[in-house]
Amino acid sequence: MIYRLLILVISLGFTFTCIAKPTITIFTEQFPPYNFSNKGQLQGINLDIVRTLCELSQVECKFELLPWARAYDLVQKNQLSGLVSTARSAEREDLFYWVGPLVSSRTFFYRLRDNKHINPTDITQVSAYTLGVVRGNIYEGVVESIGFQQDKNLLKVAHHYEYMNLFFKNKIDLILGSEFALDYQLQQFGHGGKEVVQLVELPVNTLQGNYLVFNKEMPIEIVERFNEQLEKLKAVDNFDAYRHRYVK
Repeated sequence: MIYRLLILVISLGFTFTCIAKPTITIFTEQFPPYNFSNKGQLQGINLDIVRTLCELSQVECKFELLPWARAYDLVQKNQLSGLVSTARSAEREDLFYWVGPLVSSRTFFYRLRDNKHINPTDITQVSAYTLGVVRGNIYEGVVESIGFQQDKNLLKVAHHYEYMNLFFKNKIDLILGSEFALDYQLQQFGHGGKEVVQLVELPVNTLQGNYLVFNKEMPIEIVERFNEQLEKLKAVDNFDAYRHRYVK
């Protein structure tokens, strides 16, 4: 009888341990240096931070790289899931639980260096030119608010590779890029940054940086655990160690 009770206690204890350490799926996209695949290995500033948070929060995390639109859709449908990196906005506020902010940088319009005739000097002038954005990206609504219109001067595509190809073929005038991300994007096309010129900064006062988001059915104690560990991690060096792995 005692032996059977011991087996039962051990079995129950093992069950409780499994429940205490759930497995969640973190979706992400190809958005270097924040999150990306390098020869099949998922890495990046914010992805590395989230991976550390999973360990500190004692949560088993598996990561899945997908196109942005699909990742954004899946995180809203799957209870035990998250998405990194996600820009925070009023429109998205009630859709998710938020962990952050993580690391982000300022965003600018860029032109090809040889296209000297494209030279807007303030934000009211940029919509005189053509621009490409990823459909469903947070910047889609921002650029529409300053005068860009689909089928007129705004091309919406499924992936940033598409508009970058058109940009270098002189099919569109402008691209958007963050100070941290643009060099990585250009390198994928065999360029080093000298071919483009930084123009006007995109006003993103309505955005609050990059975050990890969780499905609204995620147990709230997990969300709170992640935010608590994030504050401790940020207090060490404001994420400098993670940033310096990818940005010089």
